[in-house]
Order: sequence, then structure tokens, then C-alpha cells
Amino acid sequence: MAKPRPVAGIQPTKGLRPNARRVLAVRIQEIYAYDGAIADPAHVTELHDMRIAFKRLRYLLEIFGVAFSEDLDPFLEQVKDLQDLLGDIHDCDVQVPMLEEHLEWLVDREAEHAQALIAAAGARRRPTRSANGSERAYRRFRGELQDALRGDERVGIHALIARRRRERDELYARFLEEWRRLKRERFRPRLEAALGL
Repeated sequence: MAKPRPVAGIQPTKGLRPNARRVLAVRIQEIYAYDGAIADPAHVTELHDMRIAFKRLRYLLEIFGVAFSEDLDPFLEQVKDLQDLLGDIHDCDVQVPMLEEHLEWLVDREAEHAQALIAAAGARRRPTRSANGSERAYRRFRGELQDALRGDERVGIHALIARRRRERDELYARFLEEWRRLKRERFRPRLEAALGL
């Protein structure tokens, strides 16, 4: 997670509004520093860091809002919406690798079970005189192998991974659309003007 940028020039004797302006100006710059990186959906870390930057700005707008005569609620709402959207994207970015890791674990467990069954079947193997006895032994082995496999669980995990990837793509598209809309509507200059920056 990206650390917050330091804020220079804080002067406790100057009062709340001048210091709030300094802090908020830096937090706004932090958000817009990610503008170039977020155009690529593979920049997972940058998207997460941008969410944290939005979170910082949101809380500071809530705290310092009393120091300004302008109504900051509309800005605060838009900041919160983008923070939430980036949070949903991050949830997908965390869950998909976790599910993939679990899938690998299942495959490893299945391989271990299959190897144990093969070893056990080889140890108890007796020469059979009839095709019927071979068929019974084969069916028993096949049944034990099926019991050891978790195919149903794997199918569900594959489906969940596909769903979360699709959701992530949709959320990312919504985020980009919202981000571009805010830029077209001159969100930053309007917020800075409301703060007197």
C-alpha cells in the first residue's frame, strides 16, 4: 500500500482552514498521480493504491468539511462512490488468486489420493481367474478413486473464478467510465475551487 505523501508547511498557529487546504491539496494530488497507470486493468497495485488515496481524501473531507463555507457533500459522495467501486475491484483481485490457489491445492490432494489408491490396489492385487473378478476389482477401484476426487468442487470453483473475473471486468469498465466522467465534468478544479486552493 502506498504511504501518504508528506504535507509540508503545516502551521498549527494559522488555524484549521489554511492547514486543511494544505493537507487536502496533497491528497488530491495523490489521487491524480494514478491517472496514467489506471488505464491498464492489469495495474492491480495502482488501482488499490488509488482506492486508499480516495479513502484518505474522503475521511479528510469529512473531518475538515466544517472549516469550509462551500457544501462539500456532493464531492464527498463522488469520492466515496469511486472508493467503493475500487474496493469492489480489489475484492475480485484478491479472491481470484485465492480461488486459483485452492484449486491447485485440490488437484494436489486428488493426485495424492489417486497415488495412495493405486499403491493400495497393487498391494492387495490377487490374480483373478475370471473376467468377472477383474471387472469387480476395476469397479471397486474406480469407485474408490471417484470418492477421492473432488470434481464437483472443482467445477464450482472454476465457475466462481469465471464469475469473479467477469464481475471485475464489468466493475473496471464502470470505474473507468466514472473516472472519465469526473474528468470531463472538471471534478478536480471544482473541488479545488470549493476548497479555495
